[in-house]
Amino acid sequence: MTEDSFDGGARLVEQVAAATGADPAHHRLLHARGAWAAGEFTPSGRAAAVFTAPATPATARFSSTLGGPGGHDGDPGDHGLAVRIGDLDLVMFTLPVFFVRTGAAMAEFLRATNSPDPSAVPAFLERHPEAATALELAQQARPAAGFTGLTYHSVHAYGLTDGARRVRWARLSWRPQRPTEPLNPEEAHSRPGDYLSLGLAAELPASLDLVAQLPAPHDEVYDPTRLWSSEHTVPLGTLTLTGTEPPATEPGFDPLRLPRGVAAPLDELAADRSRVYAAARHRRA
Repeated sequence: MTEDSFDGGARLVEQVAAATGADPAHHRLLHARGAWAAGEFTPSGRAAAVFTAPATPATARFSSTLGGPGGHDGDPGDHGLAVRIGDLDLVMFTLPVFFVRTGAAMAEFLRATNSPDPSAVPAFLERHPEAATALELAQQARPAAGFTGLTYHSVHAYGLTDGARRVRWARLSWRPQRPTEPLNPEEAHSRPGDYLSLGLAAELPASLDLVAQLPAPHDEVYDPTRLWSSEHTVPLGTLTLTGTEPPATEPGFDPLRLPRGVAAPLDELAADRSRVYAAARHRRA
């Protein structure tokens, strides 16, 4: 990472912290509440070009993305799952698309959604109509019953190399083998604010399948705010989580930490996320 890139990430960290009131020296900006899990990833035959071992140890962190450390897991919004498998980091969300296309727009979005001014969000949507899809999906989301029963999406398209050395762009998802029905808001809010983290141990062992969603010809491959029409998926393997022990050294998750055989997303947001994550880790160190 260049000095200019790091400085840009640091500026975005300050902008996000100012918008949300987060303390970046002590807490994650948007993923403060969370829980660790450990297990292994077993690739399918389709993923042999990327994952050569029959099974690879995996470290995962489930998180609630909104409300900071004092928020509640039952609030409307989305949740996250970051997984490290060898040289691959996958940082995904329960929303299938993102709110904006750049880090600067994300800081602007957070200023609007955290503003006491009721006109702030409508004004933001006038400037950024691409945010409407993710915002509507987040507002419609019902409280989760557990972390491992949710589907998580990459929102970015990654270039996957197949056995013939062809690169195919795809969005990745973790899909639970045991999906769970959502809770009603009253039941969720009768539980502790971090009930998802507190309940993770009781959900294990649990497995989630990694799938690649391939785009239709007209789908916007490099726009993380647009839904895809295609339902064509390819299985890539299974993540099996068996314990909740935290890692001895916390992984510095980076959406651009990729092994050979996986090309980085070409949208600007992926690069901005990488810079912000690095700068935020530096602030917490």
